Amino acid sequence: MASTPNSWSKALKTLHWLIAFFILFAWASVELHELYEKGDPMRGWWMVGHFSVGFAVLFLGLFRLYWRATHGRPTLYGSSMQKPVSLLIQSLMYIIMIGMPLSGLLMRQFAGRDTTLFWLFDLPALFSKNIELAKQFAFIHKEFLWNALLILLVLHIGGALWHHLVSKDNTLRQMLPFGKTQ
Repeated sequence: MASTPNSWSKALKTLHWLIAFFILFAWASVELHELYEKGDPMRGWWMVGHFSVGFAVLFLGLFRLYWRATHGRPTLYGSSMQKPVSLLIQSLMYIIMIGMPLSGLLMRQFAGRDTTLFWLFDLPALFSKNIELAKQFAFIHKEFLWNALLILLVLHIGGALWHHLVSKDNTLRQMLPFGKTQ
């Protein structure tokens, strides 16, 4: 189902909220794994959850990019200044949606570690162990992209609330999984 000038398609709305939920779960799983001592099976369980939803975000983010490119988007609301800022923030969020899982995977690959996904199978380390490179990917994943994501989320949510509460346009309503646009 293609997006119309007034609303996102059901597929893109579903992907938006599913990816948001998975990103929230990825963050929570990293925080929860810290509650357990090294060697505790629950610590590992939470990390497998983190790796699995990260992989899902990567896959769904790529699929979302494809779907959006082939099915269009609704008309942007806002001033001539707000529209390019909105597109920039959305573009950077797509980069992070794909960059965070990739950098996390590369961090583990270059650390020489297999990655268990969905408690079903291991993705083996395919690259030669290179701890310095693994540390660089760890910095990108844990410090740079994570902090950039937090900043972009504040801007994204703040922008949606601005449009809804101040501008009183359909920006927020057209992405909600329920309700009608006006």
